[in-house]
Amino acid sequence: MNDRYRLVRPLATGGMAELFLGIAQGAEGFEKPVAIKRMLPHLAKDESLVQMFVSEARLATHLHHQNIATVYDVGTHTAGLFLVMELVNGWDLGVLMRHMARRGLRMPPHLVAFIGAQVLAGLIHAYRRTHQGRPVLTAHRDISPSNILVSREGEVKLTDFGIAKLEGISHGTQPGVFKGKPSYASPETVRGEPATAASDQFSLGLILHELLGGVHPFHDAGDPMGVAVAIATRPPPPLPEAPAPLAEGVMRALSRQPGARFAHPEAMAEALARYLSRAGEPASSNTLAAFIAGLELPPTLLEQDTPSDLQMNATTLGRGLKSPPELSHGFEIHIEEPPAPDVLPVRSLEQVAGAVGATASIPKTQPGLRHLPREALAPEPAPLAPSAAPDAPEVPLELAWGARPTATAEDEGARAPLAAFPEQRAPARRWMGLLGAVALLGPLLVLTVPWLQDLRPHWLSKEQVIAYPSLSIESHPEGARVLVEGVDQGKTPLVMDNTYPPGEVSVQLTLPGYKPWKGTFTGGAPATLDARLQRR
Repeated sequence: MNDRYRLVRPLATGGMAELFLGIAQGAEGFEKPVAIKRMLPHLAKDESLVQMFVSEARLATHLHHQNIATVYDVGTHTAGLFLVMELVNGWDLGVLMRHMARRGLRMPPHLVAFIGAQVLAGLIHAYRRTHQGRPVLTAHRDISPSNILVSREGEVKLTDFGIAKLEGISHGTQPGVFKGKPSYASPETVRGEPATAASDQFSLGLILHELLGGVHPFHDAGDPMGVAVAIATRPPPPLPEAPAPLAEGVMRALSRQPGARFAHPEAMAEALARYLSRAGEPASSNTLAAFIAGLELPPTLLEQDTPSDLQMNATTLGRGLKSPPELSHGFEIHIEEPPAPDVLPVRSLEQVAGAVGATASIPKTQPGLRHLPREALAPEPAPLAPSAAPDAPEVPLELAWGARPTATAEDEGARAPLAAFPEQRAPARRWMGLLGAVALLGPLLVLTVPWLQDLRPHWLSKEQVIAYPSLSIESHPEGARVLVEGVDQGKTPLVMDNTYPPGEVSVQLTLPGYKPWKGTFTGGAPATLDARLQRR
């Protein structure tokens, strides 16, 4: 059966598997480009990791939906276990977000709602699947831009169920283990609590907020550690420029308490559907495809390779092809010259999916595009570097807190500023192609129990709190409603943590029978306000 698949070239390596562009072969010369994910050979001796890899394959047999990237086959070979997956002719959502950010553009709200509804449709299908009367999946646990694929035709597909919380057909989730990307985690999972469908809802809310606002809602927190702290301790900022019904739905999904979010994913999907029905703008795969076409994105993987190229480079699965080196958590990469023709560049999936051609441009007058103010843009993160130690402890790229990448002069001159998204990705290189939104390189690297044990006593335990500056607000008379940046914070007298970003923060006090009082304070610093209200 393994002769049915041929490897064309390696695409990426993660903590558990390596990803290849491949060809599925059939009768009468049938050929189809596919993605082949193969477990790293040196990990095949670890029974728990093998079980995790097999669990993903088992889950895939239960998921068949237009909004979920398809897994076609699973098999074994002398080279190890492998999955054969759908190769989507497009990009992951993170590529689109960075491409728009470089040009100061935002996606129209009705298309943001459409993407959210499509992701929810895939999730709802996964949640509803059962095996022997029990749910197959209770949480995806890694809803993030890199796991949402958007095709040239405007299809939206959810991918990478490799670390999903499974029930009934697998070993499930180890207590106290956080898996996923901290920048798109929910407050409860950051605290080490079990992931649920409500956790996935929060993660999707972060993505929709980022699409509407142009930057991650906690981008001011800096590195992923700071973002995780902010997610667990701060409310997200409002979305004043977004349509009110859509903004309200997104903010509800981002409630810090799971019980305050939508009761179930169907309810959130219905809220998005109601907004779309009243928006007066067509929202479909066709309109999303038209919007994407106007972005002039770089070629997808399938657009880079002709069938003859695939045939010429193909190698039978597991035969004569060495495993590419693993990529760990190093930063900074220096490439003096392009690799020789017979040497294939191997990058992490984050690097490949994030590679965007520097020559791509945007038409000056593109319908449906909204321009961001230039001050909202920040320099792009520098690329990640490969590590040569195959048995080094795997650490999530997002969690290498101490490293501060620097960009080369060549990079600075070749690209426009990019919004500082917490989910860091590598920029394009001269020889780098764009991965056409390949379904699934996972399970992603895992943030394990020692991390939680080391950090929770310092910033997540119930007994201790973060030492933020204090904000004290009083009024005469007392009992005035306090609105900070338009968000209700309670009544005076009020003492709260000043977790707001540096700069001027607006506050308003209202009390029946009195004129509204307006003022400001400096975010991130100790502040005291004493308002004397005047009668109407």
